Amino acid sequence: MGLKRSIFWISLTLFWSLTFLGQDKEIQFNIYFDHDKYILNPEQQTRLDSLIALPDKDRYDLHINGFTNDIGSAKYNLELSRKRAEHVKQIMRAFTIISSIGQGELGGESASNRRVEIIFHPKSMHVAMEGEIVEPPIATQPMIDLSQRFTMPKIGERIALDGILFYPDQDVIMDQSKEVLEQLVSLLNVHRGLKFKIMGHICCGDPERPAMDVINTRTGQQDLSYARARSVYLYLLKKGISRKRMRFMGMAYRFPTGLGDEFDRRVEIEITGINKLKETDQEMSESEINSTKLDSIEH
Repeated sequence: MGLKRSIFWISLTLFWSLTFLGQDKEIQFNIYFDHDKYILNPEQQTRLDSLIALPDKDRYDLHINGFTNDIGSAKYNLELSRKRAEHVKQIMRAFTIISSIGQGELGGESASNRRVEIIFHPKSMHVAMEGEIVEPPIATQPMIDLSQRFTMPKIGERIALDGILFYPDQDVIMDQSKEVLEQLVSLLNVHRGLKFKIMGHICCGDPERPAMDVINTRTGQQDLSYARARSVYLYLLKKGISRKRMRFMGMAYRFPTGLGDEFDRRVEIEITGINKLKETDQEMSESEINSTKLDSIEH
């Protein structure tokens, strides 16, 4: 049922996009949240992903307004509405964002009040307002070629896996990362003697407590850097990379780059061994993958 619903929403959104693209008029689109949540459920996330794929992004400004129902205090609801708007804004950064505001509660307990409004406003119709904050789009990353970084790998060398992206504050890998991940799998299959450690890093940590991780909002656990490294580990495992070659660790804020949040928020691999293979490694079976237990900080 979930897959059918996702296909339905994608089809509906694409139909909607083809209807309004090319027309200079304002369009409102609503994304809905579960009760007391500011992270989208998978169905609504699929709808938002289909919006990200829309063409002609440079023709529109986005205005994002978050709302809640009136269950709970007004102060709590105002903050929840702000978090909802911020969550959607971070996912829609391929567009120009004119405003992202938490508007607070709407009267009544209706589920339709638990929403974020995304208003597509043609740039040709925009009237500048005093005090408005314009956030330019974050450009799509250029094609990333990891092969140059694997030309002459050395023990102790760290290789940043640029292009592996996660949903905000979660350990869920975004679909845009697939090309880089597939490159990585191919390179690891070429360099079959490499052993390595996958290391997740966070931004915005506390310099006084660099080992303290931040909350993974998908699970509620304070282990985001660890969980992101684990997600990459699991992806490689399912693609046939032997677990005997890999470990993973959450590094929290131990190694900030000094270049800003964008660079601190990253996944790296560190080469821990280079073996000369006498014969082709056996690939891990499906049952071995499913039976792998991930219950320690480092693997």
